[in-house]
Amino acid sequence: MQPSYERVWEGTAWQTYAHRLVQMRHGSENVQRVPDRVQGDHGLEFFTTDGCLFQCYAPEETVNTAKASSAMKNKATRDLGKVAKNASAIEILVKGIDIRRWFLLCPFLDDKSVVTHVRNKGKELAGKSLPFIHKNFEALVHSQDDFASEIENLRRSVLGPQIQIPIPDAADVALRAAGDAGEALNAKLSRAFPQLGPAALNDRAREFVRGLVYHENTMERLKRDYPNVWEQAYQTIDSEESRLRMVGADGSTPIAQLKHSLDRIEDGLRKDLPTLPQSTKTHMAQGVLASWLVRCPLDFS
Repeated sequence: MQPSYERVWEGTAWQTYAHRLVQMRHGSENVQRVPDRVQGDHGLEFFTTDGCLFQCYAPEETVNTAKASSAMKNKATRDLGKVAKNASAIEILVKGIDIRRWFLLCPFLDDKSVVTHVRNKGKELAGKSLPFIHKNFEALVHSQDDFASEIENLRRSVLGPQIQIPIPDAADVALRAAGDAGEALNAKLSRAFPQLGPAALNDRAREFVRGLVYHENTMERLKRDYPNVWEQAYQTIDSEESRLRMVGADGSTPIAQLKHSLDRIEDGLRKDLPTLPQSTKTHMAQGVLASWLVRCPLDFS
């Protein structure tokens, strides 16, 4: 079965992830990152000692193939042009390395016309006889499909990169809040917070729904991309739920029960998942709590 990879990336996150993949393939000691804070990146974000230049690009458009392809072509045109424009500076950077390849590294590649375009632009660059460009220079487009073994190794490692979980879409949250989850949360929270009026109660329930959606998205991403981390997260959450079903929540009031349950979940995730960002673990704990309220392990009768 063809592996599935995340298509939606924020630019900096994709650059960081791509850098990790290139380090795994070429050896971290053979990869040099090119900072862009001073005078830009010259059309490359890192290079290798065996003669490869890499430029990363994560298209904002991930569904419309024509728009994504057009954006990739434009990116390649601009940045291969930068290589020629900044030839003197790049020659100093690479210090005698013969550059044989320039890669546009994207999360996905759906259109072969992008390959044709990039290779044609590479031929144009090769024809400029730049001193650091090898006579057999090629410009290519690579995606996550070309790093399948490196990605699989990352997925098997608990020490994978920091995952990027998108903030739950407001429309998704509103849809869930208007359904069974929102109804169940409103009923439970009205008993936990009897002092709240209808509007405030709806706002509180919506926040719980938001946490629930974030938790579900996080677990889905972990299961797909970091199964070892997902397994540990699942076991941690499952053990806390089993405890709750057996002995109930501690606390003499609903608010105290909510707080104690949230603290226990977050503490368990903190201990068992040290490689995840704390913000992710906090959001996950809030989502688990919402899930328990919806599915009835936690109630205030």
